[in-house]
Amino acid sequence: IAGLDKFRSTEKSKSARGFDGTFTIGSQDEEDLKNLNSNGTPISPNEETPSTWSSRYSVERQLMAITGGLDSTRMLAKMDMLHSSREKTKSARGMYRASGYAMDGSHEEYNDYTKTSSSGVGLGGIWLWLRGTLWSDDLELNHDGTTQSLVRREKAMQKRRRFRWGAASLMVFVVLVGVLAHIGSHPRKSVAAGVTTAGEGDVDFYVLADEPFDFSDTEQLTRELEALKATSAEFIIHLGNANGDKQSQCKEYGFERAAAVLKESAVPVLVIPGDKDWAACGSKKKAERSLEYWDVNLGKFVEHWDHPLKIDYSEDVVGNFAFLHKDVLFVSVSIVDAPTEASEVTNRLEKNVAWTKQKLAEFGNDGYRVLVIFGHARPSEKQNEYFSPLVEEVKGLNKPVLYLHANSNGSFQQYTPFDGVENFKAVQLEKRGREAPMRVVVMEDVKDGDDTFVFERRDPTMERIEK
Repeated sequence: IAGLDKFRSTEKSKSARGFDGTFTIGSQDEEDLKNLNSNGTPISPNEETPSTWSSRYSVERQLMAITGGLDSTRMLAKMDMLHSSREKTKSARGMYRASGYAMDGSHEEYNDYTKTSSSGVGLGGIWLWLRGTLWSDDLELNHDGTTQSLVRREKAMQKRRRFRWGAASLMVFVVLVGVLAHIGSHPRKSVAAGVTTAGEGDVDFYVLADEPFDFSDTEQLTRELEALKATSAEFIIHLGNANGDKQSQCKEYGFERAAAVLKESAVPVLVIPGDKDWAACGSKKKAERSLEYWDVNLGKFVEHWDHPLKIDYSEDVVGNFAFLHKDVLFVSVSIVDAPTEASEVTNRLEKNVAWTKQKLAEFGNDGYRVLVIFGHARPSEKQNEYFSPLVEEVKGLNKPVLYLHANSNGSFQQYTPFDGVENFKAVQLEKRGREAPMRVVVMEDVKDGDDTFVFERRDPTMERIEK
């Protein structure tokens, strides 16, 4: 090969002490000779942890380049530290974990973990268990005294987080149950939701009037009456004009149709007569005959349902009834706006006064806590023969009194009908029952600032708005 002779003739460089510039395994150079003891053994750079491994094989420069400055002696000392902890290891993974320094980045010595671990069942052990279960994410030891791997530690942290979420959810559930139980025992109207939860001692009922006023209203009213099954309603009061359609007014089939529709109600229905049911029929004869039709079909209409109400009916005035329910006295009176003979008006209103006073005396002042009166017409001069004596009675009652009536003109109204009688309130329903049926709750436990009567109006449907 060209140039081979030239290569062979090249002289090797010699060191000052006669050593060549190369080294082989088993040879010693100047640096090795400096690091020998008097007995020929190598000097250990770490006198506290002398190496038990031979350093006769010198690869110092290459090793220092690889380890970033650690020579063979220091590297072997590190290996001795790892080797000394093998008694604590049970597997290759344990070998990885066990060392003179923790391998998870905490830089805490191994012995620190073993000293702080505790398997006791005393108060300290219970506290450590609670702390580690509920919120602590500190390092834990395995059964062999080694530290947990990062994967296992992450799984433990996820388990703790699930435990915390579960505990928090359980606490929220318990609080909600307690709040709902408190609301159930002390119901109040929610201003935000507009919904009242009736308590066991509250009276929950609905009122409507002027329906069904024609055939087109029948389907809508039927759906609303059937929907009351899902409510806490105890009964419904119809305030008159159940047969107000122009075609069927004062005719028998009109009352039969109204009865068929009202029977679809999920709760008992009580009905009182209105103007168009008899008084507005024209002649006295037609009015009397129409009132007979009303009495046959709607007079004791509530008997179509099984109910706990003990209802008393007047023998003097058609449509007058009364009953006591949950310490609330309910009384209905026949009051209409349509003109009839003066003698008939006087006779009927005087009998209404006698009927009302009879019920107030029958139950006594301590026999009821609230008085609710049902009528069709608004209090006015036409009915003064009834309301004037009633006001005198109400003044001496010192109890809440409510008069519920239908609407001849206008819209929903809550007002005080007589000056100086603050315990006497009146409520007028929306015209033609656009919001019907309207909910009324008579509260049992009334505190300062709360109303005895709660009224829940509903937004009218498009069908009712268009009509």
